[in-house]
Amino acid sequence: MNATAPLFDVGELIASPRREAAPVKVTVTDEQVTGVAGAALWGPLLDRLNVVDVADARRLRPIGPGGYSGGECYRTVVEVILAGGDFLSDRSLLEGATAQLRGAHAFPSHTTLFRFCAGADFGRAQKAAAVNRTMLARAWAMGAGPTGGLITIDPDATKVGTYGPAKEGSAFTYRGEVGLSPLIGVCGETGDVLAVRARAGNAHPGRANGGFIRECAAAIPTAVRDRSNLWVRVDSAGYQHDVFAAAEQLGAVFTVTAPQRSNVRAAVLALAADPNTIWVPALAAETDKGSEIAETTLEFGGRKKSTRRRLRLIVRRQRTSAGTQLSFDDIDGWRFHAIVTNLPALFGPADMIEAHHRLRGGIPEDTIRQLKEDFGLIHAPVGNFFGNWLWWHACALAHNTARWIRVLALPPEFHRCRGKRLRLAFFNVAARIVRHARQLWLRIPRSHPWGNAFIEALTRIRALPAFA
Repeated sequence: MNATAPLFDVGELIASPRREAAPVKVTVTDEQVTGVAGAALWGPLLDRLNVVDVADARRLRPIGPGGYSGGECYRTVVEVILAGGDFLSDRSLLEGATAQLRGAHAFPSHTTLFRFCAGADFGRAQKAAAVNRTMLARAWAMGAGPTGGLITIDPDATKVGTYGPAKEGSAFTYRGEVGLSPLIGVCGETGDVLAVRARAGNAHPGRANGGFIRECAAAIPTAVRDRSNLWVRVDSAGYQHDVFAAAEQLGAVFTVTAPQRSNVRAAVLALAADPNTIWVPALAAETDKGSEIAETTLEFGGRKKSTRRRLRLIVRRQRTSAGTQLSFDDIDGWRFHAIVTNLPALFGPADMIEAHHRLRGGIPEDTIRQLKEDFGLIHAPVGNFFGNWLWWHACALAHNTARWIRVLALPPEFHRCRGKRLRLAFFNVAARIVRHARQLWLRIPRSHPWGNAFIEALTRIRALPAFA
């Protein structure tokens, strides 16, 4: 019979459950076991990228006289995030036997990591950004960069909710929620994070987009930039002179979602009402939906001559169906979406430009989702505004490092997998740590389905070039 009686009657009691799990006997042994075998994968890659020396050369501020260097602190924060940590206290994921996989690298305490982030200023955040740019250039030199002749910059704002009164910059967002509103710049072809800019929660989504686009472009290695065409792709928050001017100064093509302003609505209405308008089928997924593309021109700018532009206005119309939420802008059963671009018709048909712009909803959006759900960017762990910015830089480097491991070392089916699947298969894997013949051995269970792929991935990472 049950040894502990219930506090009140909720049904008939029986001697034992009708179906029982295996009667496991639990004991404590002296074996060294890690639950984060993936440290053996990302450790060698971070060593070959030489993140610690780059951070120290940038003079990422050390903690106290004779203490841990800024590079060792930054590397440890990145490793905590790679292991699945969302807060600095998740350093415990790397403690115990797992710490042996880190080799000779220092292992700062939770208090030291907190001081490293909480004591950050604008300069430390910018130095971390410079470290990330160097890591990106080195990883792309290893072969993790885009393979085509086009690089697309996708800047976007996202919301990070905050709780408690001690978060600097925390304010009501335009959605009526309390938080911060960082800008994230993504390479549309690879999913690498190019730049992160922390902002207060009440910042407009389009604020300082022009300068941020320049910052994203500066992260692209010069050797790659010289042989590639640049494309800037922004949502309606980028419908402004600063974005257009920044793209033009960079020699880039831009496509920007056109907001429903009076001049845009008038141009779309005139295009839809004109019987001479030629509509062509939209490409990719919109083809099966019966969507069609047409274009006209749009005058953009105000009184200043420097802001006036004549842009192509590319319009996609899509049939509404039963159950679709209707809009005042629908005309004769069609819904309209418009973008503007500076690319001449000679170099890009309207349907191809519109299809490329629509890819914003693919890799860039998935990158931001992974950053927030899988790599810690959903949190602002310290009260200091610049400390949270530093944390988000570490989140970006952790995300990029995970992508580089997938592309450079893992089987093709993992190249675009989510962070959760990556951890279940390769990072958060239980394994024994044994010292034998003066060597450290990591023994993965034979039953692990990706054991051989793990060994092959480690071999490939160790074959990569190492940077000074």
